[in-house]
Amino acid sequence: MSSVYAVRGRALLLAAALVPAAGLFAEETERVEYAVRWDPAQGGPSNVGELLSFLGASDDDGRAYEVRYFDFPRPANAPPGATAILRLRSPDHGKAEVRLKYRTDQPLQESWGCPDSARFKKSEEVDVAFAASAKPTRVYAYSCTLVAKAPPEILGATPKPCAARMVRYDHGGDKIEQWTLPGGAVRLEVSRTTSNDAAHEANFGELVDRLRTQGVKPLDESKTELGSRCPESKGP
Repeated sequence: MSSVYAVRGRALLLAAALVPAAGLFAEETERVEYAVRWDPAQGGPSNVGELLSFLGASDDDGRAYEVRYFDFPRPANAPPGATAILRLRSPDHGKAEVRLKYRTDQPLQESWGCPDSARFKKSEEVDVAFAASAKPTRVYAYSCTLVAKAPPEILGATPKPCAARMVRYDHGGDKIEQWTLPGGAVRLEVSRTTSNDAAHEANFGELVDRLRTQGVKPLDESKTELGSRCPESKGP
């Protein structure tokens, strides 16, 4: 009889051990962006035209942007431990958008806010990157977005001396982008924003597998890391 109780006890302990993990997942936001990016010089479709053709997408609706990042003092109400990123995305035709983003390795356990809550619009998502590792990486993004031509003075921002160019196409719920980085290097990306669901992640993973068969080697670097890295000045 005692052995039966021992088995039941171990089962209860196992169930209890699983509760925190399940609870952590429940705290994730429902909005997820799945993404894969690569250097076309290392394999795969060599430009956005080849990528669009592979995906069966049209090249008629591309939209071009300049993307510039900023140096700025960390906001006083930034979530503890979060990486703070500030960028301005300016379309060739249309309204520019300022975005302050906080990125964390774990979901925030406390409420968070924007420096100017009356002007910025809050949003949350999980960024799931299919990179060089076998398992996708998850980063938690908390964004403050403002339609404006420049960051507000309250942020004390200084623009970096370089900018990236990006052309985006939409196809069946996917965003297809070609980035021309400061210095002239090119990167390609496919991303999809949807709900936080294992089936959606598996479905995007199948697309990544198809791209791998074409020679794509997914990168670990984020778009922020790629687009905000200015070439070293060679002087006069």
